[in-house]
Amino acid sequence: MPGEILQEALLAMSDGIFLFDREKRLLLVNSQGEFLQAGGQLPLPGTSCCQMFWQAGEGKTCVVDRALESHQRVSFEVLIVGGLESPVLVTVQPLRSAVDNSILGAVVIGKDIADLRRAEAEAISQKSFMASIADLSPDEIYALDKEGRITWVNGRAETGNPLMLMGRRFIDFIAPDSRESVNKELGRSLSGEDTQAEVRALRASEASIDVEAHVSPLWRNGEVDGVLVFLRDITERKRTQELISQSDKLRAVGELAAGVAHNLNNSLTVIKGRTQLLEMRAIDEKSRKSLKVINEAVEDGSKTLRRILDFARRDAVGEFQAVELDDLITSGLEIGRPKWQRTSAESEIRVRLECNGPIYVRGDIAELREVILNLIFNAVDAMPQGGTLALGTQGEIGSGCFWVADTGCGMRPETVARIFEPFFTTKGAQGTGLGLSASHGIVSRHGGEIVALSQPGEGTRFEVRLPIADKLSPPAKLDRTGKKTYRTTL
Repeated sequence: MPGEILQEALLAMSDGIFLFDREKRLLLVNSQGEFLQAGGQLPLPGTSCCQMFWQAGEGKTCVVDRALESHQRVSFEVLIVGGLESPVLVTVQPLRSAVDNSILGAVVIGKDIADLRRAEAEAISQKSFMASIADLSPDEIYALDKEGRITWVNGRAETGNPLMLMGRRFIDFIAPDSRESVNKELGRSLSGEDTQAEVRALRASEASIDVEAHVSPLWRNGEVDGVLVFLRDITERKRTQELISQSDKLRAVGELAAGVAHNLNNSLTVIKGRTQLLEMRAIDEKSRKSLKVINEAVEDGSKTLRRILDFARRDAVGEFQAVELDDLITSGLEIGRPKWQRTSAESEIRVRLECNGPIYVRGDIAELREVILNLIFNAVDAMPQGGTLALGTQGEIGSGCFWVADTGCGMRPETVARIFEPFFTTKGAQGTGLGLSASHGIVSRHGGEIVALSQPGEGTRFEVRLPIADKLSPPAKLDRTGKKTYRTTL
């Protein structure tokens, strides 16, 4: 009775069952085993195992032989053709006597694993899909354990910060001034909250960037097992916001300048008209000279107002002429003499002038002289204890260059990168932050370039390059004395 029950149980199993005696002859096969048999041929009792479908391994040897000879279980996977192609996991288990441990035969179990392989393929595909999404994300993604150590990063994070190594503390890659905030957000996330904050992150170059951090808890079996951190670089966004803010300020300044210039111009027109009437009626030479000085001052004031409006509009381009650079820097230096000429020996400004002319460039005399004056004033302000102010010119291929240099305190690279921004100043309340911005706008409208070369403690040198003037352009008239090539110390 027990034998019959065991046999019926083997025949009813969903896996293919093949039972062999010690002579490796087939004793029993169930219906699923018949289906798995290659070619759909029904295996007959007494058939040798070597005539069955499981020829596999090195030399395609019979697996039942291998199992019985080694007294060990043998498992392998084959693609069975039993009407359909299907992957089957075949396991050969030697059968031993409970009395003397001798080999009684072997049982072969064939398990159809098509569903398992499909599930594995789907899982691999899904995993690959999710990995691709994570790697293509614009955010850097970090998985952290409860101690805040990195356990996984996406491709964007590996590219953005190669120093992010597995097992290192995430907080070590956050700027010191943001670490307290990040620790707080990580703690809240470990308690089950989603959090968000703007912080600064460190990079391999030791520079820092502005990032938006989203921190979410990682759940496992109903408990928080770590956190997931998303970092989005917002450095450019903040930079753009700053530029928009500066543009708004400039627009307001332009509107204010236009209104002020209009009112002042009306007043100057009245003053100029009355001065001309008085000049015509003057009977003595002394009065005429005084009225002429007033008239010239009014004219200079009108030109100043026009320059203010040009700066506010940022698009005014006058008729350019040929401007000689040596004349330009010498006249600018003379106009700025009250700024740099000091009587105190402790703060004396020594001037070195190096002219290599004539070099003609296309430009507006008044605007370019404004650039010279701005650079001279900045150089003098950088040398409160005195120093050397150097100016010079030189011809280059396709352009003329003039420079203004000082031996002052110099600037750090991050300061140099911002000096042409409107309203950016290193002079505190004494500066407006518009001088270099206006100079940059003037040079740009002339089709040239202005660059700053500086190092802390080594002074600063500004170089301005402008297009060479057309030979047919009429030269601008400036008072000029001196030789064609000369060096002077004032």
